[in-house]
Amino acid sequence: MKVLLLALVVLLQGCAATYFHDAGPAPQPAAVTLETWPHRDLWTGVVFNGEKIGFTRRQVRPAADAPGRWEIESEAVMRLQFLGVDKRIRLHAVDRVRPDLTLETFSYEHEIDGNRMRVRGNAGATVLSYAVEASGSAENKTLKVEKPLYPTSALAFLPLMHGIKIGTRARHAVFHGETQAIADAEQDVLAYESSPLFEGPAFKVATRLLGLETTTWIAADGRPLLELGMRGAIVSALEDEARARHYLVEASLNKRDAMVEFSLLRAGPIEQPRRVSRMDIVLDDFPKAFAVDNDACRRVSDRLECRIDRSAPLAQGDPQRYLAPTLAAPSVLGEIRDLANEINKGSTSEEQTIARLLAWMDANIAKEAVDAFTAADVLRARRAECQGHAYLFAAFARALGIPARIVNGIAYSEPHGGFLYHTWNEAWIAGRGWQPVDATFGQAHADATHVKLIEGESAAELVPLVNLVGRVRVQSVSALARW
Repeated sequence: MKVLLLALVVLLQGCAATYFHDAGPAPQPAAVTLETWPHRDLWTGVVFNGEKIGFTRRQVRPAADAPGRWEIESEAVMRLQFLGVDKRIRLHAVDRVRPDLTLETFSYEHEIDGNRMRVRGNAGATVLSYAVEASGSAENKTLKVEKPLYPTSALAFLPLMHGIKIGTRARHAVFHGETQAIADAEQDVLAYESSPLFEGPAFKVATRLLGLETTTWIAADGRPLLELGMRGAIVSALEDEARARHYLVEASLNKRDAMVEFSLLRAGPIEQPRRVSRMDIVLDDFPKAFAVDNDACRRVSDRLECRIDRSAPLAQGDPQRYLAPTLAAPSVLGEIRDLANEINKGSTSEEQTIARLLAWMDANIAKEAVDAFTAADVLRARRAECQGHAYLFAAFARALGIPARIVNGIAYSEPHGGFLYHTWNEAWIAGRGWQPVDATFGQAHADATHVKLIEGESAAELVPLVNLVGRVRVQSVSALARW
């Protein structure tokens, strides 16, 4: 399928009747097994917001060292521009499954901008055990298994293996490697349709997982002809290997910042945003299911109304659990602990410690759109985007006995004329509460254009934000006061 044809799908939101048509009576394919699965190696091209950004590959094979077991190898490779940086992403997974597709062992590797994270483990009848390793960090965890557990890679096979039929609904427990979480995946076979966007008729299957929905058109022989995610912004379609890999050439020529264009909440202008001390903002089309972690905001139907006032009392709560080291903020790591103590020599207050940490980071950590999995990645590369800055500040602060947490939301960007999704910190000031700190902007008390929406540093905690990107709009905003 040609890239231009794929790009059209981005425009399909609300226009399904034009591009997808009933294909008449649906066939009733016989249920298949991994032994009879006809497509051992499938490639798809991936388009985001109208730009070709990468490919995926899925291979099925018998496990060489375990008779009766199968391996599903999945790979996704992407390259795109973000804030002027050429970002490269590779996700690789090998799931060993039993003949019924239930998970036995797994090995995942995630690489973003040269930083790596590995997840390896096994699933038994009642317990899933795994280890996560990233630069400077390692964690061993167990999760309770209460029913048959599948890898997310199995979701592409399950409808056909169970005998695909319109009107059926299935619910499966899956282990999601990117978030290291067990979650329920719900699949509905909705229709049998044809479209000028793919050859031949196909079953329309909706899959909901972790609050996100994808729609896939699957041919009767099991080929995934077309898939839409994020309300049509992400598109993948079947291609041959040569065409799928050709994205490298296209991506190297593409200078359009599709991610910023898609995620920007246009508003303003707000003059001198880093000096704003009070702001009123109303966000439209805000999902009702999203749990906002901010007492300064209230729901009114499908709107979120917030008044951010930096003169108001700070938020309260239990700070002790935010002293512990985590995968993202390994505060007990020697190179982090020792440097934090060196930066903090002579400090006599929490406020002075925060100011010193921010000054050191501003002088030594470049502000670039480079992703990191841990604070150690940031310290060693000496560059990071906002999340990496938040990881490192949290690690430094915790190493010095100051509770620090990582929060996420939106903040105003003067160069882009609107709000971008952003990550910063809150540091516990004894006797006062949680003070917002932005290491990216060098602010010991972050300005009021920061709208906190959710706390968390793990991928599982951040998944709800994905439902906001490209959906929420700013209805009104006013900066009411300045420092």
